[in-house]
Amino acid sequence: MMSNGSFKNIGKEAIVPESTDGIKIYLESTDDQYILRNWFSTFNFYDKLSFESVSETRGDGGCRLVLKKVENSQLKAFGIVDRDILLADPNFKNSLWWEIDDEVFLSQKPYGEKIFVLPRWELENYLFHPQALASLVADKRLNTMTSAADIAKLLCDHEDDMVAITLLSTISPKRVGEQVLRDKSGEGLSEAILKQLLIQADVLESEQIKIKCFAENKQDPIERWQRLSRLLDGKRIMHRIDDLLFSGKVKLESERGALAGHIAKHKPLIDSALTNWLKDIYQSTA
Repeated sequence: MMSNGSFKNIGKEAIVPESTDGIKIYLESTDDQYILRNWFSTFNFYDKLSFESVSETRGDGGCRLVLKKVENSQLKAFGIVDRDILLADPNFKNSLWWEIDDEVFLSQKPYGEKIFVLPRWELENYLFHPQALASLVADKRLNTMTSAADIAKLLCDHEDDMVAITLLSTISPKRVGEQVLRDKSGEGLSEAILKQLLIQADVLESEQIKIKCFAENKQDPIERWQRLSRLLDGKRIMHRIDDLLFSGKVKLESERGALAGHIAKHKPLIDSALTNWLKDIYQSTA
């Protein structure tokens, strides 16, 4: 269905078609468009709201395009952008980007009332809920670990590596590749990142602590993963999760459609703040 092949394993379920008029909700990419249409297909929004992508991929500068589209629209328009827009914004990268409290974060509205900034790094991060991953593991029958709690514990056992690989994005102003680091973990991974970013160990440790604070000292694995994964680089950790759960035999990049479907089946897993924001927009048109 998607032109770039990201959702080649989506399935056959029907997606509610966009309205040709009414309120536009601009999104960063066609992948985001598919995910949100999937999630909200039964919410009866589509007589007034429609999701519209501004770009094929986020690499096309989707977040800034969303802001421009909303600002310049002649119709009633809103937008949804990933949290990582703040990391690239000098006005927020040292402040709001690091806000741990979701209520405080959501109340700030850095780009105005019409722009919803996701409290997670990017939309993909929602797909890594242990329940959705457990359903995918069960579908693939490649691993006996189908308990959401067991999967969450495995992810948390490797959280230091997830945090370390995320530093390639939070510290470096340019996106640094991590292919040469795929087989490294623990101290070996940290040492390789130090060399790649040309930083001192105390800087690395300080940045790791800032990200790990997002776990908020939670001990329950599912809750801890859900809190910590807010500030993990979704695309980078995706490859680590591939290896942990599937030994590289399944690529989550090609399973985002399936994961989105599993999230949609369990509506409580959909971001309640985002749901309420969309409901408020819909009801404001009544």
